[in-house]
Amino acid sequence: MNTEKRIMIRKAAPKDVDAIIGVLKSTKLGSEVWAGDEKWARKALEECLDLKHYAFLVAEQDHKIVGFIDYCTFPSFWEGVPQGIINHLFVLPAFQGKDVGTMLLKAVIRQADAQGLSELHVSTERENIRARQLYAKHGFTEERLLLERTRK
Repeated sequence: MNTEKRIMIRKAAPKDVDAIIGVLKSTKLGSEVWAGDEKWARKALEECLDLKHYAFLVAEQDHKIVGFIDYCTFPSFWEGVPQGIINHLFVLPAFQGKDVGTMLLKAVIRQADAQGLSELHVSTERENIRARQLYAKHGFTEERLLLERTRK
C-alpha cells in the first residue's frame, strides 16, 4: 500500500486545531512530556495560523489529520536573505514509518526554496535517531550546537 497516494498535504486551517492537538498528544513525546494546557495551546495555534511569517501544514488522509509540520521565516542581516526554522514535526504513531514525515518535510523544503530562504534550520533531541536520520536524508547536517535557557 502506497501511503503517499492517499495522503494530502495542505495548509492548516483554524478548524484543524483540535486534530493537531490530538496528533501531538498521541505521540510518545506528547504523551510522556507534553502536559500542556490545551486551552492555551488552542489559542496559541489559532494565533500562529494568522501570522504572516509562519506556515503550518497538515497531512490528511480521508479527512483525518495524521501529522503536521510548522515553520517560521525571519530576516537575516548576516545572510542578507530570509532564513527559516522548523518548529515541530509530528505524525500519528500508526502513520510513522510510512513516509508521512517525509512528505511533510519535502513540502516545507519546496516552500522554503520557493521563498528563497538561505537556510532552513531544525532541532531535535539527540536521542531521536529516527528524526535525525530523516533530516539527514533530506540534506540537513549537524552544524551547530543549540543552547537553551528555560525560564524558572
